[in-house]
Amino acid sequence: MLLAPPPILEVYYAPSCAPCRLELPAVAEFASQDGARVRIVIVSEEPRARADLKNASPRLTEDAIAGREPTPRAILRAVGDRDGILPYARSIASDGRVCAQWRGRLTFATAQKLVAACARFLTLPPSRRS
Repeated sequence: MLLAPPPILEVYYAPSCAPCRLELPAVAEFASQDGARVRIVIVSEEPRARADLKNASPRLTEDAIAGREPTPRAILRAVGDRDGILPYARSIASDGRVCAQWRGRLTFATAQKLVAACARFLTLPPSRRS
């Protein structure tokens, strides 16, 4: 039996967002856990953002990508943050479904809860998933 890859904790980041900068140590701690998968989506000021991520943990820069929309607000709205306001994070199951979303400063415990929310996609038969 093949095991599905663990869920991804996807964190949206901009250097101009003070709560985003404050949550970087918690994100780095979560990323250091065995089997943890983290993706940082940079929504603005990419060079500065990459420097911030590197200072928090070189691992975070490995998993960072630039957002594809023209503005930070458009990036956030495109992924489900209807108000387009940072800080924002979500967890994504191996099948691509969003398991849970979080607005506000992310802590290590909250990151764990977001990823744990994906367990329901592993335990429910496909016809019962919502």
